[in-house]
Amino acid sequence: MSAASQRRAATAHEARRISEANRPVSRLAGQRRAGTAHNAPRTFAARAPVSRVASQRRAARLHQAGFTLLEMLAVIFLMSIVLFVAIDFYLDLSLASNAATDKTRAARRAVVLLDRVARDLEGAVLLKKPADVDPMAFPWLFVADSESTDAGADRVKFVRRGHHPNATSAAASDLEIVAWIAVPDESGEGDVEVRRSSWSQLPESLDRSFPSVENSDLVAAGLASFGIKFQGEAGTWTGRWDSTTLDGSSELPTSAEIEVSFRTGPGEGDIDGPYVRRVLLPLRPIDLEAQLAQAAGGPGGTNPRDQNGDGKDDETGEPVPTEDQKPADGDQAEEAAPELTVAECLARAPQLASQLDGLDPSLVSSIKSLRLSALPPPYSTMIPAACRQ
Repeated sequence: MSAASQRRAATAHEARRISEANRPVSRLAGQRRAGTAHNAPRTFAARAPVSRVASQRRAARLHQAGFTLLEMLAVIFLMSIVLFVAIDFYLDLSLASNAATDKTRAARRAVVLLDRVARDLEGAVLLKKPADVDPMAFPWLFVADSESTDAGADRVKFVRRGHHPNATSAAASDLEIVAWIAVPDESGEGDVEVRRSSWSQLPESLDRSFPSVENSDLVAAGLASFGIKFQGEAGTWTGRWDSTTLDGSSELPTSAEIEVSFRTGPGEGDIDGPYVRRVLLPLRPIDLEAQLAQAAGGPGGTNPRDQNGDGKDDETGEPVPTEDQKPADGDQAEEAAPELTVAECLARAPQLASQLDGLDPSLVSSIKSLRLSALPPPYSTMIPAACRQ
């Protein structure tokens, strides 16, 4: 036998010996594997109750973490109540805000309308009708008419000074005729609209008619009422005035009270107002014939405060100096101090302020810039002696 064959036989013999030495261990491992497989069902059966308990506990926990139908309904009911209260509060707040906005808007509209009417009335001017002039040929007038005197005049027409003519080479007057009318609007719900019309030239004859709706401009609409009351020199208030009649010939009111109300809804109680403005008519009727006589040196005298020539102030009744009582130009007598205004009189005589406390603030404001001699009765009688020196 060769050496190589011997080596191969030795290697095979060694392999068999190792295999036989390891065979019991492999058999033991196989037995163990078989025993494990045999005992697996028994182990699973032993562990089954534990898994079932765990599953029941997990189900209990899931049951405790969820909500029942009754709980869900209770939550929905409570949320509905909260939302209802919140929405109701929001709606009330929104309605209050809208009402305040409407109130402010109506107040602004009233202020604009009252200011415009008051500005026209403050510039009212009237010439006294001469005795030898045909009344129908005298165009100067102040006419106010109304269906009811208690509600005030809803139509007024007068001559106003304060118109600004266009810049032309020819001389132009600053006089104009102004008419205010209140007429029912087209809605048919009882609302009133206020219209204004003006003419820059006086007519050749007396015209007491009021303009039509087509010949006037719309100033304000949606009003519940509009009226103007007038106070005469006697202190009484009326809703009508006519300077063309014999009773009130060439007379102007001393003051006027403008009242407007706005309709905020279809109901009778849906009215905002009234808004009231009292205004003084500072310009007194002008006696042009007496002034021309004064300029010519006639019986009317030369003092504008004594137009009837009786030697007394036409408004206060106090004596006025004549021409021979006035100091000559060469004398060293002191010149007469300029006449005070109402504002200057208030600063000099504080007791006058207490007498004016009962008057409308807008009326007091409108007369502060006037001279004392321009005040009509009964306001001229309030001037203290300290302001007449």
